[in-house]
Amino acid sequence: MAKHPLSLLRSAHSELHRTAQVIAAIVCGCAAQAWAQTPANPQNPPVWIGFDDAYGLKTNTSAVATEWGIKAAMEEINANGGVLNGRPLKLLTTDNKGVSARGKDNFVQLASTPDLVAVLTGKFSPISVEMLPEAHRLNVPLISVWGSADPITDHTHKPSYSFRVSLKDDWGVEAMMNRLSSKYRVRQACAILPNTAWGRSAEKVILEKSGKDNAQFPVVRWYNWGDPSFKEHYRACLDFRTQGLLFVGNEKEGAILLKEIAAQPQPMRLPVVSHWGAVGGTLHELATEELSMVRVDFIQTFTFINNKRPRAIYLANWIMKNNGMKSTHDIPSPVGAAHAYDTVHLLAKAIDTAKTTSPAKIRDALENLPAFHGAVRHYTKPFTHQRHDALDKSQVLFVKLTPSGQLIPQD
Repeated sequence: MAKHPLSLLRSAHSELHRTAQVIAAIVCGCAAQAWAQTPANPQNPPVWIGFDDAYGLKTNTSAVATEWGIKAAMEEINANGGVLNGRPLKLLTTDNKGVSARGKDNFVQLASTPDLVAVLTGKFSPISVEMLPEAHRLNVPLISVWGSADPITDHTHKPSYSFRVSLKDDWGVEAMMNRLSSKYRVRQACAILPNTAWGRSAEKVILEKSGKDNAQFPVVRWYNWGDPSFKEHYRACLDFRTQGLLFVGNEKEGAILLKEIAAQPQPMRLPVVSHWGAVGGTLHELATEELSMVRVDFIQTFTFINNKRPRAIYLANWIMKNNGMKSTHDIPSPVGAAHAYDTVHLLAKAIDTAKTTSPAKIRDALENLPAFHGAVRHYTKPFTHQRHDALDKSQVLFVKLTPSGQLIPQD
């Protein structure tokens, strides 16, 4: 039986009212953060958050961008009263220079700080994996805001002290495989992977998921950090007549690969789908001319470009204002900034829920956080006892890198 027109009108009005309430809650939430009446008291003892990344690598932009996200969130939270009834959040940073042993030592150093609640970890997955035993020995939460290797959150430590607000290879590498198949019609693909925990994480996904709904991978080649050339690996890809390449690496390795592919005759330049480490640095400066000569897509979980989420807009404006930028297109390593910004907000909620700076209590609180409208997504339930990953495959997008360093979203 058809509904009466008045009933339909009431239903539509009710739906509009609910939508308006949701929008108002988001806007008011952001406004409360930005224009708080009672800022944290700087005289109160601070609550510390640690962050370790490869600041010392000159081609790496991820560390500074991630720090921007942390500081933007801290400034917002402190302006709104801080945590634990007026205590300000403050940041401690360490530089691992891209070395796992140094990162492990840095974690121990940061974890020893009184009133430190968690350590955020950066771009290099192998370093985060190396830190895991110390995080669980010292009972201090480790939160990856960039590293994607599955073992960062998939391990046997119980209870788990590792969390992630970032891409996870289990679904990220699968999306890269799907990209080769759907965009470039690749049926036989090759992979070039680093001989690290990051590369092995990618290989596991390739072995489990290739050939089902996407390309097969008859060629998987391995390299070591510092290798000067990928020519032999690329030759193997061509010899097996593969039609596309999945690459896992950072900006220096990405530049070597792009230069060597660009040097090939046009018909021998395979399309590349690359992991995001390569655009967490100055790849556009290392291989400026080659970027226009090779078809290459990079996976991401976030972009500031045309992003209408209130917190994404707030963060973009904060970064541009504090760093003299005129466009969201110019913000480097956007995933690091956005992941870290959301992470600090989630941590602040956990601190206030736990009502203490005890890392163990905060670990428990992280598993029981309420919903949160972040820059990256709306977190219905950020973490659970069984799931310590806050993002999922719905955040995946692909970008092109321009010679000026802009990451432009692609269909």
